[in-house]
Amino acid sequence: MCVVICRGLSSVAPQRQMTTTSAAGRPMWSARTLEHQRLQVVAQALNRQAKEETVSKLVPLLEESTVVVGLRYQGLTVKQMQQFRRSLPAEGATLLVCKNTLIKLAADQVEGWEELKPAAKGDNAWLFVQEEEISESIKAYLKFQKEVEEEVPAEERDSITALKMSGGVMSGKALTDADIKRLEKMPTKVELMATIARLLNQLPTKVAVSVKQVPNKLAYGVKALADADDNKEAVVGDVLPKSE
Repeated sequence: MCVVICRGLSSVAPQRQMTTTSAAGRPMWSARTLEHQRLQVVAQALNRQAKEETVSKLVPLLEESTVVVGLRYQGLTVKQMQQFRRSLPAEGATLLVCKNTLIKLAADQVEGWEELKPAAKGDNAWLFVQEEEISESIKAYLKFQKEVEEEVPAEERDSITALKMSGGVMSGKALTDADIKRLEKMPTKVELMATIARLLNQLPTKVAVSVKQVPNKLAYGVKALADADDNKEAVVGDVLPKSE
């Protein structure tokens, strides 16, 4: 009889570890099940917190950037991604991998980046570029893309997707591949200021030459009128020099 009781207890014990039923007929979860549920809630909270932190980083990046480009990274090794990061300017350019849903959330919060949403599909690395580093960043991107392609046999290069642009935006407008290539030659603000300064330095010289010519023409005109004073039939329009 003891054997029967022991067998009965051994068969009931596992069921009590999973669930039991209260007097009201409601399920009573075991401590193990409750702990598992608690861990799930904690994991969801941490995941939500991580998403919020990522969006909080993306928003200022969008606010500070002039150009943002989505790049396919599928097929790249970790080493290649690190090399690409190192090839970018140390300041003013940021390469970040994040979920597409998060870039969409950030784009909703910053005006002018709505056009990024269509590019937020598939595996993307996002390149954020500030105004001062547009040319250098795009040069680094195109150069590295070419190096990656050259490592692959020529007959397979057309099928390469690594570092292909999924989309990009500059000043609220969507960018094409042709636009990206033009940005490579875009002068920096420093170069523009140097060009303007050079033009301004040339301007006083040209103005001085023009001003210097005015007294000469005026003096000639006065002398011509004086000489024509004795000729009462002379017409002023015939005496003064013709305008060029």
